[in-house]
Order: sequence, then structure tokens, then C-alpha cells
Amino acid sequence: MLFTVGIGGGIYLVPLIIILGLGSEKEAAACGAVFIWVNSLSGLIARFQYHSIDILAFLPIIVAVFIGGYLGSFIGSSSLSPRAMEKCLGGIVVVAIAFLLKRTLLI
Repeated sequence: MLFTVGIGGGIYLVPLIIILGLGSEKEAAACGAVFIWVNSLSGLIARFQYHSIDILAFLPIIVAVFIGGYLGSFIGSSSLSPRAMEKCLGGIVVVAIAFLLKRTLLI
């Protein structure tokens, strides 16, 4: 049985880059950000092709994504140590696992 969880894979990509030693924490975060951005953009383009979207309904989320992306990249590149980046990533992975388990077990 195939379960879809509604995530594009970036949450798996970043830890794999670190675990396999393919890059530092900051390089993995940058790679994950680009991967997620391209994945999200392709999903949005596909959605525009096949469905109409009320862009005004999504405007608050779009603004929050831009602000959060800017602040996260600025803080991650300038003031967080690699150890702090690992802790942040670990927290994000734990939250993603919790949501995945909740969604999987309640189906």
C-alpha cells in the first residue's frame, strides 16, 4: 500500500546529505531550500495549468513564506553555528515525523 504524506522530499534530503557526508549543515540547508523551492514552484505551475486558484486566499501564506525564508536564510548563514543548525534541523525532522505518524495512523 502506498501512502502519500503531502511533502515533497526536502525533509528527507537534508538529513541524508548530512548523514552521508555529502556536505556541511549549511550546504545541506541551502540544497534543501533550493530543492523545496523548485518542487513548490513546479507544483504551483501544475496547479495553475489544471485548476484556477484564488491567489488572494493564499496571499498571507505567500508573504509568510517570503519573510520566513529571508529570515531563516539570513540567520542560518550569518549567526548560527553548525551545531545549532543540527539542533534546528533535528527539531524540524521530529515535528515532520509526528505529523507523518498522525496522518498515517489516522487514515
